[in-house]
Amino acid sequence: MSKRKPRTAKSVSAPRPAPIDLDARLTIAQAAGLHGILLEHLSQSGPVVVDGARVEEIDTAILQLLASLWRTAAARGIACTWRGASNNLRDAATLVGVAETLRFPQGETVRACGDAAA
Repeated sequence: MSKRKPRTAKSVSAPRPAPIDLDARLTIAQAAGLHGILLEHLSQSGPVVVDGARVEEIDTAILQLLASLWRTAAARGIACTWRGASNNLRDAATLVGVAETLRFPQGETVRACGDAAA
């Protein structure tokens, strides 16, 4: 009998989707397109990363979509994080009342949502 080394499972990871880069100006006109992008990222069941560093102006409709993304990701156990969040984005979210749901990073620290990141 020959001694064989036990096989080890190779870690196969799917390519990480690119971050969702939010435009500088986000109005209701972009809501349908952004909704499709968010659904696509959620359907991949991998971590979702949103970059809001460039946001200068954002409508309530877009903030509602983002809040829905965070809630849905949390319910599905999908990690959802910010790569960056502009002050204008944070201020608008606070004004509308969704800042807590969006879990913005504190300083340089990125906080995750969803059970997968906890």
